[in-house]
Amino acid sequence: MTNFKNGLGSNIKYLRKVRNITQEDLAGVIGIHSRQLSKIETGEHFPSCKTLEKVCITLNVQPRELFDFEFLTNEYEGALDGTNSETVFQVTKTKKDNVYKLRNTEGKEKTCTDASMANTAKNFNKPVLVEYFDEKKSSKIVAFYPDGTEKVIRNSVDIEAQRNLNYMVSEFRKISKDKPSSDFIKLSLDALKSNDALIKLSNLIEGMKLARGIEDK
Repeated sequence: MTNFKNGLGSNIKYLRKVRNITQEDLAGVIGIHSRQLSKIETGEHFPSCKTLEKVCITLNVQPRELFDFEFLTNEYEGALDGTNSETVFQVTKTKKDNVYKLRNTEGKEKTCTDASMANTAKNFNKPVLVEYFDEKKSSKIVAFYPDGTEKVIRNSVDIEAQRNLNYMVSEFRKISKDKPSSDFIKLSLDALKSNDALIKLSNLIEGMKLARGIEDK
């Protein structure tokens, strides 16, 4: 049986890596030190309920995913770190339906199907990850299991949401120490769900336009 703290830490680490978020960025967003997050991911510390809630919001996952120890296992660790190339594949669409071209296969072009990926998992006797690309953009990641089952790890909506999150985290880090800028961002977010905040934001924008000498056309 998976150790509870180690299992949770491994799942957080996996979900963070598959979403291309650094340990420092995640720690900054959820409001803890990166060393504390490192200890959580290694199972040395267990996060508070408040921290867990922030992790779920930031990684866009349901709490049950963090505690699904049978699904998110260290089988994926090598693939995520780029140290175990046999457990992860990248494929691109071909002109034929459900036929894909393997990428980075020593310069040799190979084709595959979902069925062949499922057979590969069976031959390896462990899960394999397949990342699908459409027009050079990652579109989804699917895990194939030795028993013939499969599960979508990330779909196009998740990927687009992650790109947006990465951009916002990167930009917010640049202004996080500037109180007026931070207050403006927080007010903008509140305005998405509150009419009062929307009115305050509108008034603030008008004041900013006046201060900069910008006139409405």
